[in-house]
Amino acid sequence: MASNEQPNPFRVRSPEKLGAEDAVHLFVNVFTDFYKIKDPGHSFLNGPRGSGKSMMFRYLQPDCQCVATSRELHKIDYFSVYVPLKNTSLNISELERIDDRHGSTYINEHLMSLFFAVEAIAAVTKAIPLASAERLGAPEDRRAFLHGFNRLLLLMGVTEELPLDGDPETHSWVGSVRDMCDKFYGQALQYVRRLAFSRDLLAYEGPLLGYMDFLFPLLRLIRSLSFLPDGPIFLLIDDADKLSLTQTKVLNSWVSSRTSDEASIKVSTQMQYKTLRTTASTKVDSTHDFSEVNISDIYTSSKSKYLNRVREIVQKRLRKYGVCNSNGDTPSAEEFFPGYAKQEEEIEKIKEELRSNFETEGRGFRASDDVVRYARPIYMTRLAGQRKASSKYLYAGFEQLAHISSGIVRYFLEPAAHMFSTVQAEAPDAIITEIPPTVQDEMVFSDSNNFRFGELEKIRDDEETPPEELEVIEKLGNLIEVLGGVFRQCLLTESRAERRVFSIALYDEPDSELRDILRLGVRCGYFHRSTIGKKDGTGRTRLYILSRRLAPTFKLDPNGFVGYLWLSSSKLKEAIHRPNTLLNRVRKRGVDDLSNVDQLTLFD
Repeated sequence: MASNEQPNPFRVRSPEKLGAEDAVHLFVNVFTDFYKIKDPGHSFLNGPRGSGKSMMFRYLQPDCQCVATSRELHKIDYFSVYVPLKNTSLNISELERIDDRHGSTYINEHLMSLFFAVEAIAAVTKAIPLASAERLGAPEDRRAFLHGFNRLLLLMGVTEELPLDGDPETHSWVGSVRDMCDKFYGQALQYVRRLAFSRDLLAYEGPLLGYMDFLFPLLRLIRSLSFLPDGPIFLLIDDADKLSLTQTKVLNSWVSSRTSDEASIKVSTQMQYKTLRTTASTKVDSTHDFSEVNISDIYTSSKSKYLNRVREIVQKRLRKYGVCNSNGDTPSAEEFFPGYAKQEEEIEKIKEELRSNFETEGRGFRASDDVVRYARPIYMTRLAGQRKASSKYLYAGFEQLAHISSGIVRYFLEPAAHMFSTVQAEAPDAIITEIPPTVQDEMVFSDSNNFRFGELEKIRDDEETPPEELEVIEKLGNLIEVLGGVFRQCLLTESRAERRVFSIALYDEPDSELRDILRLGVRCGYFHRSTIGKKDGTGRTRLYILSRRLAPTFKLDPNGFVGYLWLSSSKLKEAIHRPNTLLNRVRKRGVDDLSNVDQLTLFD
């Protein structure tokens, strides 16, 4: 990068690589929405990739907490241990050769306990520079810790002992504990890997450690160190979807042990967590064993929470990187991402029309209801009726970009970074104080098209994708095309009470074929999953919300959280098997042909 070139404020960096000062400066406090994550107790944090889970975990780590609270290490509220599970040695295929008859559960728990122990000791090592010299130098503190660890070794049948003294300045006493855990972990890994070269299952002769007899007592010992906080230890387990089925059951067993007053297990998933069953085949209870937070449920059912979060993120990033307008002030998010002035002026005129005609033609309870519901769809419909090539709706303006990101912060930041780079490439020496609307539109349209086809193509082109999943991919593609076309038809139908539609509610229970398709759609980010009350008042049914990232490619209005369609499973089956037939019928007969009931909105 040239020395006079502006740094890109929207560059996405892995939270694990952020220093404490940067992480705290860039972090937007979301714990008013997710308060259970920072409170003692086992918790599951579920959300798609890029929704901010890892950033939350980064903020909870000791160095960030010391910066954020301006407290010494021993005075913060909890001590967090970050445990990333993506691309770790826990994901080795040889483990699959061991079944339950030959101790699969025991060897998996042994490896997990040691892996977590190594990460816990590493967290202590990283925290030592933050500790006060007075507390860190207490020799009785170290001796008690090492004596307790030696007792754990003895209970495991290990006669080797660690010396009770170590140099506090070189932290050799902490290193010796980590070396011992690494030694046992390496031995177990070597055993598992040797299975690949043996036709027969080899006997494992080393110690077998578990959560309650090793890891939890070790965490208690860590809590006893006077230079660390008195509060609970948080085990921040990131990307728990990467665990095998057996490992997932082991982790659930730890959660069910209810040790959260001293060690709280915080689990992040990308909504592909394999089971809530334990190794004893019982189910962990979200009421008694853990709390659960679904990011998508919160951000797809609120009109303002997510918008305000993204606005604050933009402001923090612009301020951090010194972006200023002509007055020397940090521009607002709306100023930095301006809307297309001519387009917004035309929409304002339509709003005035709706207000002035409300007494005779109004549909909502108030004129403001009609303005919110119909102004932009009317403008987009009028554009659709014009044949000139210049008649094009521009997806520009901060609020519109935030809505298109569909509740996932990364899907705002990545296109924003591309926009900034594009403007910078055109004028390398210029000071960038805003992103032109045409650049905004070009980037989000490109991102929308890539998303529409890219995710499915990645799975389709993967040589290891099984044939049965290829069929599911094809059907999911058909469903997305049909829903995009149907929702576009809703927007263009002037007689509809709700023209901005992004969701489908199911009348009935989908069969296994539909469930597989919808599950893949959620996994790939094409749908957000929620629930809604049934029309007959007898409980709740599934609600699937199409990602607003697809709005530009299907020419939809992404603004706000609005209407949904009630559909039967039979209509969805027609969509996946005969998409063109269904779309042609909707174009000829209208959207109401899909359902004989009146459509409601999310706020009716």
